[in-house]
Amino acid sequence: MVNGASNESFSGALEEVVEAYERVPFFRRHMEAAGIHPRDLGTPADFRRVPPTSKVDYRRNFPAGVLATGTTLNDPFVFRSQSSGTTGERLLTIAHTYTLAERMTTTSSAHPGLQKVFAAAKEQRICRYAAPNCSDVECSTPYTTPASRTLSDGTRVLPVAHDLLATPDTMVDQAVAETIDYRPHWLYTDPMHMAFLAGSLHRRGMQPPPVGGVVLTYNLVAHSARRQVADVFPKDCILVEVVSMSELGWMGMECPEGYVHMNNESFYLEFLVQDRPAEPGELAELYVTSIGDQISPHLRYWTGDLYTLLDGDCTCGSRFPRAEFQGRGAYSIRRNGAVVLTPKQLDHLVGEAPWLTFYKARQTHHDRLDFRYIPAPSATQHALAARDLHDRLEGALGRGQRLSVLAVDYIECERSGKFLPCVSAVEP
Repeated sequence: MVNGASNESFSGALEEVVEAYERVPFFRRHMEAAGIHPRDLGTPADFRRVPPTSKVDYRRNFPAGVLATGTTLNDPFVFRSQSSGTTGERLLTIAHTYTLAERMTTTSSAHPGLQKVFAAAKEQRICRYAAPNCSDVECSTPYTTPASRTLSDGTRVLPVAHDLLATPDTMVDQAVAETIDYRPHWLYTDPMHMAFLAGSLHRRGMQPPPVGGVVLTYNLVAHSARRQVADVFPKDCILVEVVSMSELGWMGMECPEGYVHMNNESFYLEFLVQDRPAEPGELAELYVTSIGDQISPHLRYWTGDLYTLLDGDCTCGSRFPRAEFQGRGAYSIRRNGAVVLTPKQLDHLVGEAPWLTFYKARQTHHDRLDFRYIPAPSATQHALAARDLHDRLEGALGRGQRLSVLAVDYIECERSGKFLPCVSAVEP
């Protein structure tokens, strides 16, 4: 295994390119414009000659250009999904439901305990709690009915306001009541949204529904958010981070040892530093090639996400490589074009932070970072903890960085409805 990829996944990627070249109009033009033919791609280094694709390509060429010939949007078992639009316009993607199910099953092999939760449910009942843009139904108004928010696969999408921390009590009460009434087997949630709902249960003195597991996805899993969820759910409830994208489905899952293992059977994964394979510990961008996608394959798809590969085998026994998801590159703190702190690195500095509930670090200029936090209700000494955090951030950012750490009563979500702990207005 090299750079997170196996020989088998590389062979699968080569087959995917041949299929896409022959059947996907956009991709054939894409390769011909670069003067490359599938027969030229004998090694991983050759493969990197294929120009990356991105959301822009799939948005501009959707639908006919990115669909394989002989397929349509109305084919059986076609699932449509939209990205949240956090980094721009929303992207509509289609895939076969059985392909997404296979990726989910393969990815979840990293956590046998969660697999048992899935297997124990004869009829899946899932509750989803995330930004409205991450859902496939209207859920940002209190006037929708539970039936209108229940998907064909048994997922109940819980109501939530577009601005999470401004969600009115009536919608919180709705979400809590529906979660308990629906009796889900597991929850599929954004970590920040789940922390908000967990806090709401705690303040109401209510027990959470007896679910087998809580999947934390859509967003970076902050230590403080995970702490708040873990404080409410019983110890035998499995909390697990899942790395996913609306375009590709599940790509990685946290194992019982706490490491994220990336699915290099359903995907050919390239962790790259300036177009070369990353070494373990290096900050790398992820490019993904789907394997076996018969309707809209993704070839050398630039995710915009940052990872660090971890060396060595994991004691959990997973066959998949380990990596730490660092967050999106666009959200990272930068100076002079270089990443100074990724969202994950910043979150490591913050830690579990029992003195706060939510925080947001926003870089407004190359030398200006504003860190706002909402104190925990019982945290009478939060100002002292905030001063300590200020010193840690100052040490990580280096000289010349103007830094403020400020307690507030409210923090806004992004335009997409996601609550992002770390964002930057500085161009990469």
